Amino acid sequence: MSTLQTLKTFINQRLAVAVEEIFGLLETTISNYEEEINRQRRLLEDERSEFRTNKTDMQHAVRFRVIINHDVKKITFQNGLPSSVEDMITVLKQAFSITTDIGLQYKDTDFDDFFTLTSTADLKDKDTLKVVHVPPGIIMTTVPQECKPDTSDMSSVDELLSLDSQDSLIPSPPPTERQNLWPAIFPIPTFSYNTEMALRQGNEKFLKDGTPLTSPSVKSDILERLAEAMFSYTAYPNDPQRAAVAQALIEKHPCLREPGSFNGCYGWQQSLKYKCANYRSKLKAHGNPELLINTMKHKQEGDRKPAKNIKKPRKSEVNYLPPHPAGETDDSLETVRLELVTVSRTKDNAHMINDMMSRTYSCRRREVVGQSMQVAEFKERWPALFDPLQVNKLAQ
Repeated sequence: MSTLQTLKTFINQRLAVAVEEIFGLLETTISNYEEEINRQRRLLEDERSEFRTNKTDMQHAVRFRVIINHDVKKITFQNGLPSSVEDMITVLKQAFSITTDIGLQYKDTDFDDFFTLTSTADLKDKDTLKVVHVPPGIIMTTVPQECKPDTSDMSSVDELLSLDSQDSLIPSPPPTERQNLWPAIFPIPTFSYNTEMALRQGNEKFLKDGTPLTSPSVKSDILERLAEAMFSYTAYPNDPQRAAVAQALIEKHPCLREPGSFNGCYGWQQSLKYKCANYRSKLKAHGNPELLINTMKHKQEGDRKPAKNIKKPRKSEVNYLPPHPAGETDDSLETVRLELVTVSRTKDNAHMINDMMSRTYSCRRREVVGQSMQVAEFKERWPALFDPLQVNKLAQ
């Protein structure tokens, strides 16, 4: 064999060995890659399975941030959203031990403000809810009345005659008397022409670019008119009632919403508080009996403090402390009362007694509210009030 052939044979052998080694390495590499791919595939399947499980859980579990007064809480609905707002309110009341009536507001992402929740379809996971307490006086429509007199001579006349503040014997009360209970939804009154024009333009601008109306003259007129409207229902509105008025105001006129306020109307609530106090001061100067009863000189010696023993209507009471009928004075009504004592001792005079009882109603209420007489003394002064016919009329 020649040298050339020997070299050729050697090269072929080396090439065969090299090719075999290369194919061996390639086969090993491919095998390793296949194992790694299979491992990655198994991991991917596990991740997909876990993701599907979590996704299924997320479709059912919905979480909310809940604002209750000054507290911020969290709640998770494991089985998805309730079908109605009422069901959601029930769950929230149970979860947070809320015993009062409440409403719900949700934070809208478009306006970055709270709106009244009317459908659970408006909600999504991790939304913010706000609990709004609804006072009993606001949702009340009718109030059952009971008369459970205490026959003890040591009982308070104010407790015994709570129904007397709704005396149906007054045929035509003057316009200054309060006849209506606090409404379920407070009706925002019509303001002056200038204010209404400013509000209409302000609402249009607010809906267009979100600019609030901040005119001092408009605010002053609104507060004055609202204080007057609130006084037609109660002389001493409480915090929930003022909150209801402020909420109704910004719902009717969104341009009056307050940027930065947690509910959009907290400043209005505080302004109404002071405006109502000023309005009471004005009426007190004009001799309003319901307000004069709480002045220092009309209080008993032990109660002569501004905030002590404030006398105001109980829930559902109307005609709490009305003024005297036109043309009547304390002296003239005292004369009628003395005549009524005499007439009540005779028979067949029901019509006359009814007329006298109606005329002296304001005088009787002042004694009940202001003097807190004992039953025996009050019965001696007003015997006709304890007559069965009069009791039946009060119970009607």
